Amino acid sequence: MRTPARARERLERARAAGSLGGDDLGLLAWLELTLEGDEDSAERDARAALAQAGEARFAAAALAEALQRRGDADGAVEAIRSARERHPKIPWYALTLADALVAAGRVDEARPVLEEAAEHPELRRHALKRLSRLTLEQGDAAAARHWFAELVALAPDYLVYASDYDRLGTLELAAGEREAAHATWRRGARIYPRNVRLRELLAEHFGEREALARPKIAPVSEGQVGAKRIPVRTPFITLRTRLAELIADATRDVLELGDVIALAESATAASQGRIVPLELVGSGPLARVLCRFVGKIGPLHSPEGMQGAVLVAGRPRVVLGAIAGAVGKLIGRRGWFYRVAGPQTAMIDDVAAAMPPHDHHVVFGPRAPDETAAELAAALGAAVAIVDANHLTGAWVVGASSGVDRPWLTAALEDNPAGNEDEQTPVVLVRPT
Repeated sequence: MRTPARARERLERARAAGSLGGDDLGLLAWLELTLEGDEDSAERDARAALAQAGEARFAAAALAEALQRRGDADGAVEAIRSARERHPKIPWYALTLADALVAAGRVDEARPVLEEAAEHPELRRHALKRLSRLTLEQGDAAAARHWFAELVALAPDYLVYASDYDRLGTLELAAGEREAAHATWRRGARIYPRNVRLRELLAEHFGEREALARPKIAPVSEGQVGAKRIPVRTPFITLRTRLAELIADATRDVLELGDVIALAESATAASQGRIVPLELVGSGPLARVLCRFVGKIGPLHSPEGMQGAVLVAGRPRVVLGAIAGAVGKLIGRRGWFYRVAGPQTAMIDDVAAAMPPHDHHVVFGPRAPDETAAELAAALGAAVAIVDANHLTGAWVVGASSGVDRPWLTAALEDNPAGNEDEQTPVVLVRPT
């Protein structure tokens, strides 16, 4: 993962020498698809890899993705189902299969898969997130209320959003349980003090208008930083997204001369194919040990997420980073792990930090962020910055086109106006005032 282009070259050399095994051929298919977008070669090599002996995890993933891009959703489902049967001990295939079934319009088949997954300790929160949304969309209010209640009971948890409290309380109110709705919205407002919707619901239905808690990072005064921030909602960004086209479409009616287009780094990375489903990530002993010291809200808290850090930084730097992080904790200094292990490890999003359906993936940092920002700026006719921001640690401009005032932009986005949950606003227009 650290140098996918060089891995691709190595695999091609092995193919030319006639020494390419089935599993390496599957990896080549995955790189052809994610690195180059070559669907034809990826499908051809994936099918060839599946015909040989071996694990074939990358081959199955490449084939399923290639088929989805072609519009063959049912074929993708069968490819994933076959991989799941081949690897029954890998639990994450259940989520991949359920997501593929939903994409194919086979929601009734997805529900039992998710209900079974909800009983698995590793999959429970992911399954509850999906079941609550699916049943609500199907109009099954009783089932939706049950699954939202189960989900909210997991809080605090990165996958429990303010919108989940909003929906659960709304369902409780509709069922005549006024006090339950009151308690749900109050609990959500305490956990998410920045959420305007929960405060509006409490004010509308219960006459409560006071703030119940303070946000960790105070809201930025737009007048003080000299910038207006305009979050822009977009379709969900995946490795199938043509990023420049999506941004152009989403900002066409609001972009003005002088605006800076701030783009979420995880969304940028996903569009570059810098994202790997967890069934393809084999966590080693080092990752399994180190992830225990991160904490439940850390971006590397899962073995797979920490394995991602090992892949991009290498074992020596990760070990040194862990030692530095431990020393930093002893003297009250945070962030030393990432300073030593490198910035790419700080940009990894694992299962704690990604929005479904990417919540069972490792999302790496974007490739060549400065160059990517420059390319997007040339295509869009506006300054572009790639930003890593959240509501706990503030903002970090990881890449920008020429002329972007990075300190000013960092200050303007310090409170993460894009939101940190399911707002689906990975683009923020920052307009100097």
